[in-house]
Order: sequence, then structure tokens, then C-alpha cells
Amino acid sequence: VHRVFSKGVASQEGTIHRGDLVLSINGKSLASSVHGDVLNVLHQARLYTYAVIVIQKEKDKANSSSRLEISATGRKCVGSGKDVSMEIRTDPKLDMNDVICIELLKTSAGLGFSLDGGKASIAGDRPLLVKRIFKGGAAEQSGNIETGDEILAVSGKSLLGLMHYDAWNIIKSVPEGPVQLLIRKRRTS
Repeated sequence: VHRVFSKGVASQEGTIHRGDLVLSINGKSLASSVHGDVLNVLHQARLYTYAVIVIQKEKDKANSSSRLEISATGRKCVGSGKDVSMEIRTDPKLDMNDVICIELLKTSAGLGFSLDGGKASIAGDRPLLVKRIFKGGAAEQSGNIETGDEILAVSGKSLLGLMHYDAWNIIKSVPEGPVQLLIRKRRTS
């Protein structure tokens, strides 16, 4: 990032700063891309109601940290009136294809889905996936979550690398009301 315009959405959102390295935009890796290609991807992101941008902070380049920030930069989380910024600590090889930000309205009945997988699950270390969508629940009503989708973060808290029980506790601890989820859509191919 050479410059962040003071009146632009990236500046208003606050995650992206001068010197940060943009790794991908809406799942499109920018590795080995030339400047013109990057600008095309950036301009295409304007066509959507949100953008998921993976950046590496300048300070992290020096210490080779694997910390990535994932931001729905300046765009609205689906069904939401607010900007979302989520930080995920993970393996830098994380495939960001098909990652979207959605918002569900949590009620006393929860978010309306169950989880499968997690670290040290019966089937080994697996991603946390939506196992079941509950009829009439928040997930079903939104229409944006399907069985097999991977839950990456809830209300800015990463679920990557967590055991099923720990992820479940994080989801349960989120207060009722609007909840932002970062999910990777199930691959159908």
C-alpha cells in the first residue's frame, strides 16, 4: 500500500495503512501480480457490496509473523449496516477463495447451526464446518449459510485451529443481536 486516501473507505475503516502488503482481494491472490493487474482487481472489488482483503502488516514483514488481517474494508457485511474488520492469526497459506462476511441476528435460540470438526476431532484436525442448519433459525433465515461452509471467525474472534468445544463456547458467548461471521463457502466442484 503506497497511499491510503484520507476520505476513502480504507481510511475510514482503519485496518489498512501505508506500507501494508495486500495479499488478496475477494479471494484473488495478488502474488506475482503486476501493478496493472492489482489495480484491475481493486477496481472490480468496487462492484460488490463488500470486499474481503487479506493484508500483511508492515511490522509483521520484519518479524515474519503469520498474522493476517482480514477486513471487509469499507464495505458492508451482508445484511448489515456496519463495517466489519476481523483479525485472524493463522497459517499464511490459508486459501482465501470464497471467503465472505455475513451477519446473522443471534437470538436466545443461538445462530441456528451446529458445528462439526475442529482440532483433535474424532476425524483428526479438521476445519470447523457447518454440520446442520436448524429450521427457522438465524442461519436458515439469512439464506447465506449452507452445510459444509467453514466458519473462520465470529464477531472478530478467530476460530481457526480451535477444538470444537472451544469454538462452540466462543459462539455461545457472543451476545444476542447482530453477529458478523467470516465464512469460506463450501466448494461444490
